[in-house]
Amino acid sequence: MSKELNVKLAIEKRKNGSPNRGCWKPGASRVYLFPEGESILEHLEARHTRPYNAYRAFLPEVFRRAGIPADTKANWRQKAGCTCPCSPGFVLDIWYGYDVFVTIKQG
Repeated sequence: MSKELNVKLAIEKRKNGSPNRGCWKPGASRVYLFPEGESILEHLEARHTRPYNAYRAFLPEVFRRAGIPADTKANWRQKAGCTCPCSPGFVLDIWYGYDVFVTIKQG
C-alpha cells in the first residue's frame, strides 16, 4: 500500500532527448527527491546521506502520480544525474527520456 505524499511533482522531458551521458544507464529516466526549502549548500552537504530507503517507500505513489508503470524497477545511484556524486537519485529500468523532480513538503 503506498503512502499519500505531500509533494510537488515536476516531470521534465530531457531537452533534445539527450541521455545523461557518462552516467550509469544513459537515457533511462531518473527520480530525484529533495526536502522542501533545502538550500543549495544544504543539498551539497546532504547528497551523500540521503535516506534513500525511506524515499523508496514513496516510489509507488510517485509512479502513480507521474504515470510510470507500477512494475518499474528503481535503483538508487549516487551518480544518477552525472559522473560526479552531486545528483543522487533513482534510475528507472523501463521508462526513458524523463527526469522526475519530487519536492517533499515538510509536515
